[in-house]
Amino acid sequence: MTRWTISLVALFAVGCAHKAEPKKDPAPTTESGPTPISSRLEPTNSCTRDLDCGPKQLCIRNQCVDISANLAECGSVRVYFPLNSSDLPTDAAATLERSARCLKADLALHVAIEGNADERGTEEYNLALGDRRATAVAKHLERLGASAAQLKTVSYGKENPLCVEHDEDCWAKNRRAELTVGGGSKKPNAKKK
Repeated sequence: MTRWTISLVALFAVGCAHKAEPKKDPAPTTESGPTPISSRLEPTNSCTRDLDCGPKQLCIRNQCVDISANLAECGSVRVYFPLNSSDLPTDAAATLERSARCLKADLALHVAIEGNADERGTEEYNLALGDRRATAVAKHLERLGASAAQLKTVSYGKENPLCVEHDEDCWAKNRRAELTVGGGSKKPNAKKK
């Protein structure tokens, strides 16, 4: 045999002796590349916002928690308004979304929305302004999916202050709509709907 033939036979023998590696399933891919390992693991109960959780859960301390009767996070909520305004402030959106989520998850939950004003203005003006504030919150909650049957509005005007000092900081605290679980406070001169 020639040298060339011996080399071919040796090469062939080595090639046949090499065991083929079993094929591995490739990692699932997306259009943007391989799926990260963390997203292929079992889902966790961690969250950073309510929308990371199921429809009947809230994100509380970075954990999805089922909405249940008497859940503290579904309790008292305050929305503060600018002077002489019943327009919902933009910073109220997340708070009211959470309240609507609670109401949608627990149809037995009922809230009173109490409209309030600061001490300036007449009694009639402040009762009407408190009513507009409570109604604005109620309509927003309905747009977010809460049932009108779960909502009751009441206006206290200037008769239910959180703060009694006579300065802007105090007045700002009193210009609010407050959601309370159940029937709300019992105050004189309230205008109920």
